[in-house]
Amino acid sequence: MKVFESLNCFLCKKPFARIANQPRSPRILNCGLAVCHECFEMEKAKSLATNFVAHLVGSYLFGNVRKHHCNYTCCYSNPNFAYYLIDILSQEESLVLAPTKDGYVLEKPFQIPECPVCHDEYSITVEAKKSIILACNHAICTECALNLRELNPNEVNGENKYIITCPLCTKGTDTKVDKAKDPFQDFLAELPKMVNQLESMRGAPTCAECDKKYIVDEMLRCVDCKTEICAMCVFRNHRSHKACPLLGEKAGEMFETLKSDSRDAINTYKNLFPELHKELLDDISKFETSLLLKEEALKDASTFIDLEDKHKSFATLKTHFENTAEKYLPCLRKFNTEIKEMIETLDKVVCCV
Repeated sequence: MKVFESLNCFLCKKPFARIANQPRSPRILNCGLAVCHECFEMEKAKSLATNFVAHLVGSYLFGNVRKHHCNYTCCYSNPNFAYYLIDILSQEESLVLAPTKDGYVLEKPFQIPECPVCHDEYSITVEAKKSIILACNHAICTECALNLRELNPNEVNGENKYIITCPLCTKGTDTKVDKAKDPFQDFLAELPKMVNQLESMRGAPTCAECDKKYIVDEMLRCVDCKTEICAMCVFRNHRSHKACPLLGEKAGEMFETLKSDSRDAINTYKNLFPELHKELLDDISKFETSLLLKEEALKDASTFIDLEDKHKSFATLKTHFENTAEKYLPCLRKFNTEIKEMIETLDKVVCCV
């Protein structure tokens, strides 16, 4: 089961806590990477071991070297927790820990967070609605960041010309925010795939022993016990039994059902069209016989005016028949064309398998 990588610590790969001031609470490095509070402090202590003696002490206490290196100076200087990630994690009914406890998955539809200024949802496709992470680790959208920026009165070298005051905590942020990564945007980028996984989990099988839901790909069927169980329960309690992937069994069931439905749908029209066409051809023949017979009345016209009236009447019926046929033929040709296109599509699918 896939989990949100953006909600796991970049260093230890463990899921973040939902609140601040916990060992697993999210912190942000100056380069934009999200790490847990515990890893943040460990790496910070290692980064402070600058002289030889301090390096030896740091190596003795914390290991030889830092796990993370980048070109950003003071990478561990940000004292704030990642409040925007904590805001995401606050949706406890939507985001839950996976059965394996290695990360978060969607349990229910997720409400995309809104900018606290304009209250529009953040986006990864609309530039104006992409998130901007301020120095205080609160987030606002790009459009509001541009609207809120003011001239920086303390700027002397021109690098940080503007400053943005956070609408939540009033802390100032210079506009020289150049982070290599934005975990918030990473989360939004992961969201569509996780929504698809949520949809696939609806009606997902439940392990008969641990009573947890898993996607079909991760489930097995114990042939001896005739039960659907997860891989962990197979390892614990069914190692001496024969187990086969549930995916193969489900594929067989779905194939048989789909094959039956497809055959029924196609046969319905295969049987219907010949009957309709036979009836149609019979009616056309009847119309032809009747029209030609009636047209014999032209020979019995009493006057030229009577002849013209009868001719006009029969000619009108003939024209009406032609117009009706011309309305029917495009539909028949279109149906025939679309059938051929569907055959070509199937041929391509087969070639890709």
